[in-house]
Amino acid sequence: MVYHPPKLAIYVDGANIDISSKVVGIHIDYARLRAFLGGKRQIALTNYYNSKSIDPGEQAFYKRVENAGFTLSLGPRKRQNKPQKETDVQIAVDMISGAYDNSFDIALLVSGDGDLAPAVRKLLSMNKLVEVASFDHPVRREFSWSLKSIASRTIDLTVNMQKFT
Repeated sequence: MVYHPPKLAIYVDGANIDISSKVVGIHIDYARLRAFLGGKRQIALTNYYNSKSIDPGEQAFYKRVENAGFTLSLGPRKRQNKPQKETDVQIAVDMISGAYDNSFDIALLVSGDGDLAPAVRKLLSMNKLVEVASFDHPVRREFSWSLKSIASRTIDLTVNMQKFT
C-alpha cells in the first residue's frame, strides 16, 4: 500500500485576518504565512478572499498576496458602513465544494469569524479535519469561541507572529 500524505487546503478570510493583524500591529508576509501554515504538508490549494478595490495600494497588496502563491477570490467592493457577507459565503461554498470534490483532507481556515462555524461543522460531518488559525488578542476577541470549540486543531497566530512577519 502506497502512503499518500494528506492534502491541505488553506482558505484565508483576508478582511478578517488583515484587520486582526493591524490590531496586533504587524504586517503579514503572505509567502511566510503560507510556509508556516503548510509546514511539510502537501498543499493542494491556497485561496485568499477579500473585496475588490479601486485603491492602488490595495491592488498592489493583492498582487503581493497572489505572488506569494495564493489564488485571489475578490468579491464585490465593500461599501462604507455596510457589512460584506458575500465573501464569507464564498469561503463556505468553496470549502464545502472542495470537500465534496475530495480536493483536500484537511481544511485550514484562516479566520476568527464565527459566521463560518456552520461550514466548519459541515466539513467535520464529512470526516474532514478542520484547522482554524486566527489572532487571539487578549483584549479584542478576534478568535470566535464557536470556531475554537469545534475545530480539529487551532493555531494562535498571535504567539507565532515572528514566523510570518
